Amino acid sequence: MFKRLRERWKKAWTADNVVDLSVDIFLIVFDVLSSPILIVMRVVRWIINKFFIDYIKAGVRGIVHWFQKHSARRQELGYGFFRYWWWLLLLSPAIIIVIWLTILFMIGFKEGIA
Repeated sequence: MFKRLRERWKKAWTADNVVDLSVDIFLIVFDVLSSPILIVMRVVRWIINKFFIDYIKAGVRGIVHWFQKHSARRQELGYGFFRYWWWLLLLSPAIIIVIWLTILFMIGFKEGIA
């Protein structure tokens, strides 16, 4: 177990990762010295962004698996694409608008607007 962990650590210990880590540590130290509340806000913002990204990934995976499951069902029934998915075609404008508004909200949140 420790050997595998050591191998992973060696792979992760690259020059790019060391530079990124050192710059992040410097920025954190500089932020703490200049304004301690910024650290708290950065951590909260990172957690919320991480949550949204994980939530979106899980949602996309769920949609893909749902379509795969229903594609097999559609082929079993011998239905064509439009016969099986007519309701989705009717709802697609609303779905596109919701996705678009979600992306705008996330961009605004990432930029610090929302």
